[in-house]
Amino acid sequence: FLFLFKMSRRAARKKAAANDDDIIREAFGVFDTDKDGLLQPKEIATVIRALGKNPTQKEADEIAKEAGGPVGVDKVIQFCSRKFPKPSDQDRGMRAAFEALDKDGNGTIMEAELRQILTTLGEALSHHELELVMREIEVDALGNVYYDQFVDKLVE
Repeated sequence: FLFLFKMSRRAARKKAAANDDDIIREAFGVFDTDKDGLLQPKEIATVIRALGKNPTQKEADEIAKEAGGPVGVDKVIQFCSRKFPKPSDQDRGMRAAFEALDKDGNGTIMEAELRQILTTLGEALSHHELELVMREIEVDALGNVYYDQFVDKLVE
């Protein structure tokens, strides 16, 4: 019985891996806009992110460097098989960081302060990226952002 159980688990893992490969191939096809079967090195991290993983910018740069030039779908599948955090994995840490900045303990942060943090700390956002993020955020009449809602949007 144990032998059969292990065999069925292996078969299930193989089937799941094949399904993952199909999903990656589909995403690759979406980003291969000129349909030449190749992606530019800088596009690889975009595909990985589209698949729900969240490589850091440093990891994205390392992948692009390692690729060395345009890559086919099989190489992208190899890159996608690496372990990367998901946005949901970072949920607790983000909330804790905002709580530490919440001087009044009311669940908010000033929009101006959030903009400064997002453009200067950690993996700083460009002005364009910041505007895309801020477009999705509700700001109250006093200029505050409810950071729980902000984090919810980031990890959804």
